[in-house]
Amino acid sequence: MNVERIRYAAANQVMERSSEQGKSRACAMRSCAVRGARVKVTAPSTTANLGPGFDVFGLAHDTFLDTVEIEVTSQNKIEVEVTGVDSSSVSCDSNKNTAGVVANSLVERLPTGCGLRIRVNKGIPVGKGLGSSGASAAACAFGLNRIMRLGLSSDQMIQLAAKGETASAGSPHADNVAASILGGFTIIQSYEPFHVIGLSPPENLRVALAIPNVLTTEKKTEYARAILPKLIPIEKMVHNVGQASSMIVGILSGDLDLIGRSMIDAVVEPERAKFVPGYWKIKKSALAAGAAGVAISGAGPTMIAVVDEEKVPSIQVAEAMKEEFETEGIDCRAFASKPAKGANIVEER
Repeated sequence: MNVERIRYAAANQVMERSSEQGKSRACAMRSCAVRGARVKVTAPSTTANLGPGFDVFGLAHDTFLDTVEIEVTSQNKIEVEVTGVDSSSVSCDSNKNTAGVVANSLVERLPTGCGLRIRVNKGIPVGKGLGSSGASAAACAFGLNRIMRLGLSSDQMIQLAAKGETASAGSPHADNVAASILGGFTIIQSYEPFHVIGLSPPENLRVALAIPNVLTTEKKTEYARAILPKLIPIEKMVHNVGQASSMIVGILSGDLDLIGRSMIDAVVEPERAKFVPGYWKIKKSALAAGAAGVAISGAGPTMIAVVDEEKVPSIQVAEAMKEEFETEGIDCRAFASKPAKGANIVEER
């Protein structure tokens, strides 16, 4: 079984494991979702990988939020509306929208004749490596669990949200949605069996982001995954395992310098760096400004730096990266943020 098949199998566990129980509970569950019931959920922006943790590490930060409102209707269909930042580039087709894909996977659990109206208000820029598609999927999974009283565990909600990522990435992956649902720093321990570990980042950890205004391809994440090497030399695997292990030690011990020194990837980032104008200069400028470590945020092109707030203001590092982008002729925005809590119910009726 190849890796992608394992991911698909893992993403379906939430339904497969409980198929027998699901049949016996069907009537009870259908009576739980009431016409007119509504819930509004927020989910934060995230950064995946952080260097060596491809498809494993995620970090939620409070830079941006997506808001998803879900309402049970009598329309017997899934409706999706999208507003907000970059909304024109996000599909309202429920089969192509990450929140819509999540909802479609649960349509059989709705009461007979009922449907869902999903309003997605984008606060997270699209296609910048900030978990925009994942946040919408995460908020939808979190909200559906509440409004339909599914009683899903955190792992099951994350698996459900990961299904939505097929709309943007071509396959389910859980690093962004895990961080967006749980908040803080997350580790995908395994896809089969599926399990996520959540850790609280050190109190003094801050995040500097430089978001360049560069054009990205349609389905950028899917493309950014497709270009990755299929065979990895053993020495690169050993390097990444060592760096990823050291990063976890840094998170647990509160050692920001160790976290930063561990943000070095020998496999994925070298391939994606070519799509970030001035990558090496930006990395050098961030470190010179006081960053503990620097990496591409997810599939990019945003650059993220981890900063010890007790040593340097994170905005200083963000501005240094912004200036370097601008020397390359690229408009850029700089943000200072901190680790965020996960998905949250903000309104319910």
